Order: sequence, then structure tokens, then C-alpha cells
Amino acid sequence: MTEKKKGGDGRQARGKEFFVEMAKNPRSRVILANTSDTYMMADITRQSDIIISRFRDELMRSVNVDEFTGFMDKYYDIIFSLEDHLKDIGEIVGIEYRMSRTYKSVKKNRDQDAQDSLPQTSQ
Repeated sequence: MTEKKKGGDGRQARGKEFFVEMAKNPRSRVILANTSDTYMMADITRQSDIIISRFRDELMRSVNVDEFTGFMDKYYDIIFSLEDHLKDIGEIVGIEYRMSRTYKSVKKNRDQDAQDSLPQTSQ
């Protein structure tokens, strides 16, 4: 009988085949981590995907709309801040930072929502 390998956290280690199959999923993203910072962000992103997905599922069950909106506004503020920060760092090192399509779309919608909520002034 062969013993299955365990990872450092005690869970069964996943073989190369598992990751190859995962990469075939159209919703997957493969990240080449050149720095330890990228590893950290990849881990944060993976956990974020799980948590935000569950948070969205709980909307109207155990999470009210105002609470949801408050948390998600803060979440997007953090993401936008990171995108802006990376753009600034890119300028220092001579790399043009390309904003993600999703960032542009969400930012445009948020900016439009902000415009729509401004009080109208009479002329």
C-alpha cells in the first residue's frame, strides 16, 4: 500500500496533474511569481475569492445590503489604491502599468454612481 504524501499543513499534497487541470479552467489565472511579494498577493487573492464569493452568497440571508455595500466599498477602495500605487512604482522604474479591464469597468461604474448621487444645482 502506498502512503499519500502530505503537505506542510497536513493536507494531502496535490500533484502536478491537479494544477494542470485547474489551469484548463476558463476562469483560472496562472501567475508566474517572480518575488515573494507575488506569492503573498496570490495567497491573498485566492482567499479573497473564497471569502467574497461566500459573502455575496450570504447577501440578504445573513448580511444586509448596507453592511454588504460598506464592506465591498472598502474592499474596492483597497484594490484601487493598490492599482494606483503600482502605477506610481511603475513610473519610477520605467514600466507602464496597465490597469485591468475590470478595474476600469468598476471604477467607471463607481464614478458614475458618485456623479448620479451628487445634488443637482439650479442654474
